[in-house]
Amino acid sequence: MRADVYQQVFSVQTEHWWGRNRRKLALDLLLRFGVRSNCRHIDVGCGTGQNLGLLESLHPSRVVGLDISPIALDLARKAHPLCELVRCDVNEGLPIAEESFEVATIFNVLYHDWIESELAVLKEVRRILRIGGLLLVTEPAFASLARDLDVAVMTRRRYRLRAFADLLQAADLEVLFSNYFTSFGAPLILASKAIKLLAAKSGPGGDVPELHAEHRVRDAVLYRLARIEAGLVGASIRMPFGTTLICVARRR
Repeated sequence: MRADVYQQVFSVQTEHWWGRNRRKLALDLLLRFGVRSNCRHIDVGCGTGQNLGLLESLHPSRVVGLDISPIALDLARKAHPLCELVRCDVNEGLPIAEESFEVATIFNVLYHDWIESELAVLKEVRRILRIGGLLLVTEPAFASLARDLDVAVMTRRRYRLRAFADLLQAADLEVLFSNYFTSFGAPLILASKAIKLLAAKSGPGGDVPELHAEHRVRDAVLYRLARIEAGLVGASIRMPFGTTLICVARRR
């Protein structure tokens, strides 16, 4: 991710409708599949820390965030001063003992340009999960939905659900749940791309409009739409598309 984008993310991470919805959806799914109080949680690629408090209501006994960026970790430390934060390059393995955590999360990390092998990272995450431990992953979906934000956050790949589920299975993880979400965002993105193309606008500048704080009313409307859709997603009603995929897997 570009260094200047970290601050933009940090400035909106607690209030932006998309992040709020993703956290609520993730928590609901983890509860559905058996996450318990006093669990140990690790967030791989924690960035600026927006998801380190995901299981706060369950009073986890340990919360660890891993990231390669010192800028991101400094911001994460401001948001969650009591969490353990570790700087590491996940391409070189995770500096964590085997079977150390009941819950692992990966929120939009594997798609990054600097990730050399998604499969290798997933195998490492499996290693540090306890038997029966849960992994929740979200990643950007559909190459056709790539936009200026993808350049700013250094996107290399976007995924289809079946191919990503195959990756999880190749890492010897049992896929319990998979779906897309933010389906209503896909046509908006495609329309925006078409308008920019017609206007001959290309390439992001230093600022990323999608990371601006939304107008309060607009944010409330988008969050409400997202929560309605999340109810369908959580009920395992298959979404044919969406801006993002979400999967829950378990170490056998």
